[in-house]
Amino acid sequence: MTWSADFLSRNRAERVLLAEWTTFRLGGPAELVHLDARDDLAEALAQPRRWLGRGANLLVGDAGVGEPVLRLGRAFAALERAVTRDGRAIVRAGAAVDLAVLIRTCTEAGLAGPEGLSGVPATVGGALRMNAGTSTCWLLDWVARVEVVLPGETAPRWLERSEMPAAYRSSGLPEGTVFLGCELELAHDDPEHLRARGASLKRAKAASQPLALPSAGCVFKNPARDLPAGKLIDELGLKGTSIGGARVSPVHANFIVNDRGATTAEVCQLIQLVRRRAWDARGVVLDMEVETWNCPAELKAHPRDLKGVAA
Repeated sequence: MTWSADFLSRNRAERVLLAEWTTFRLGGPAELVHLDARDDLAEALAQPRRWLGRGANLLVGDAGVGEPVLRLGRAFAALERAVTRDGRAIVRAGAAVDLAVLIRTCTEAGLAGPEGLSGVPATVGGALRMNAGTSTCWLLDWVARVEVVLPGETAPRWLERSEMPAAYRSSGLPEGTVFLGCELELAHDDPEHLRARGASLKRAKAASQPLALPSAGCVFKNPARDLPAGKLIDELGLKGTSIGGARVSPVHANFIVNDRGATTAEVCQLIQLVRRRAWDARGVVLDMEVETWNCPAELKAHPRDLKGVAA
């Protein structure tokens, strides 16, 4: 990809292995561009590209990707408390802000809500895009408005929360929307109480999730509110099942871990095995929660159409 000299004077481009930039520690080569200058957003949007945050909900093919991979940098990393509105504090966060930093800042200021996402690995932009959440709350529960570039447009705009038909693991905005930041509207609470709640949530995650091994978090969406994907996979007897270095976690069955130097191909084979078994045994379609780049299309096909998968 060719960038203008002015663009490269303000933004850094490098050739990397995406395995170094994802929590799964998987993924082949790509051009990684750190977009530090807001004035260069238009040039970035004019190119075929992909967007990367923390790489925590992402599975990248072993061959990497051909398009440039952009990460929002300094110009999109502001975090500030704005005016108070109707007794609530307004916090403005750029998309490049680490979600953990937002949570810590709000907690120390005695602003309630984000601590409910303690332990969720993401940037603010990535968390907005997928409406990151837990069993008790979603990020968009506290968002008043978002700054985005919608598909087919070149200029940022602010959208009110009411314009976002958010749902489970979705912002409700079209695929290809670029999130640049948001404003949160937060109530006041005791900082000590918020710290205790956040710490409790982190302990619960550490006790129930395989945090010591590389993964992309939960692989599948829950098929129904009363049917968590992990519970279903456990009932199918698939905990601990492995293909090569990829393993269904014995700790939490909705996690596939990079246990022994896995390849993305091995992870994909294991995903297909799990999806096919869920369909054959229970008639349940397990849809992907993890985003995939340059992975087999079969990961999103109906499991009855999977060929050559041992069930």
